[in-house]
Amino acid sequence: MIAKKENTQIQRSLLSTEGFFDSIDKIDPEFFLLHPIDNIFLNTGYLRSIEQAGFKGMSFRYYLHPLKDGSFQFQYFQLLDLSTRDLESIVNLDPYGKVLTGLSGVLDKFIFGIKRDKPHYLVICGNMLLSGNHGLHCGSGNHEALLATISKVKQDLSKKGKVAAMIVKDFEADQDALGPLLKKDKFHSMIMDPIMEMEICGSWKSFDDYLGAMSSKYRVRTNNVRKKLQKTSIKRLTLAEVDQHYDRLEFLYKSVQQKSPIRLTQCSFLYLRNLLENMPDHVILEGYFEEGEMIAFLCGIKNGTSLEAHHIGIDYKYNKSHALYQNILYDFIEMAIEEKMQHVSFGRTAMEMKSTVGAVPVTYNAYIRFENRVVNSLICHFLPDEPAGDWVQRNPFK
Repeated sequence: MIAKKENTQIQRSLLSTEGFFDSIDKIDPEFFLLHPIDNIFLNTGYLRSIEQAGFKGMSFRYYLHPLKDGSFQFQYFQLLDLSTRDLESIVNLDPYGKVLTGLSGVLDKFIFGIKRDKPHYLVICGNMLLSGNHGLHCGSGNHEALLATISKVKQDLSKKGKVAAMIVKDFEADQDALGPLLKKDKFHSMIMDPIMEMEICGSWKSFDDYLGAMSSKYRVRTNNVRKKLQKTSIKRLTLAEVDQHYDRLEFLYKSVQQKSPIRLTQCSFLYLRNLLENMPDHVILEGYFEEGEMIAFLCGIKNGTSLEAHHIGIDYKYNKSHALYQNILYDFIEMAIEEKMQHVSFGRTAMEMKSTVGAVPVTYNAYIRFENRVVNSLICHFLPDEPAGDWVQRNPFK
C-alpha cells in the first residue's frame, strides 16, 4: 500500500513536468523511467549523443506534455542557426525535396543572406541525421495539440531571434494524420525521395537463406561481390578499439560525409562514438581491415525489431576493388538476420543500388513553411511535383 501511494505521488509530480527544455538532461529522468518511449531515437541515450557531438550551428528543444490519461506527448526539435558562419559547410538541403536548388537567386539570398546580428532559425521537428518519423511521440493521438506546440516553439525562439522557416518530417504516407492539419496552417508538402526499406523474411536464419531466396542471376552477382572481401577481416569494435582507431575512423567518416546529401563536416566521428558509449546494447560498429589497415566501417542501430543502417565510412581507393559499398549493404542484411530483426531502413541515397539487394521505396511525407508570408506564398511554385525518377527499381528475388 505504501509503495502504491509513493508511486501515485510520483505520477502526480510528473504531471507538472511540462514545458520546453534545451537539453535532454534537464528533463526529470524519473519521467522516462516511468514512461519509456519505444522509439530508440527519442530516448535519452540517443538524444544525449547528438548533444555531446557538438554540431556547430545546431541547438535543440524538447517539449514534454504529460496527459491525465497516463500517456504523454513528446516532441523533438533541431534548430539550425542560419546566421552561424559555419552553417554553409554543415548543411546541404538537397534531400529536402530539392527546395534550395529550385529556388530563385532572390529566395536563395533571402534564406542564406542572413544578417548575422541575431539568430535566424531553421526549425526542424524531427531529425536531420535520420530518415523516418523520429520527431514526436503522440501519446493519445491529439495531433491538434502537437500542432500547437510547433507554434509555441516559434514564439519561444522569437524572443531572442527570428524563425526563418520550419520543417516537419517524416511521416509514412499512409499514416500521416498530421499532414492535413499542417496544410491548414500554411505548410507546403515537400516531395522527397522515398526511404529504401527491406523486410527480413522470418524463415531466413542465415545469409545463405537470403541468398537462396534470390534468382540465379542475382545470386551469382552477390557471390562475386562477396568474393572481393575474401582477404578482408571484419571485426565488431569495442569502445576501446574505437578510441584506438579514432583518427582512422574520423577519416573514413568524413570521406563519406563529404559526398553525402547532408554534410555535417564540422562535426566528427565523435557522434558515432557517443552512440556506442551511451547505447552499447543498441549500436553495432564494425571495422573492415585489409593487412592491418581499416578501410571501411559500418554503424547499425537496433530500434525495436528494425535495424537502422545509420552511417558508413569508406576509403574510396578501395571501394571499387573491394565493392565496399555493396558489401556493406549485404552486411547490414546479414546483421539484421543474425540479430533477428524484421526490417532494415537503408535511408534515401543510392536507391537503385539498394533495390538490387532487396530494398523497396516507401514514401514519406514532409512539410515546410517559410515565416515570410510572401516567400511562403511563392514557394509552392518552386517545389518539385514528384521525387527523382532517374533510377530503376530492381528485384533480386525469385
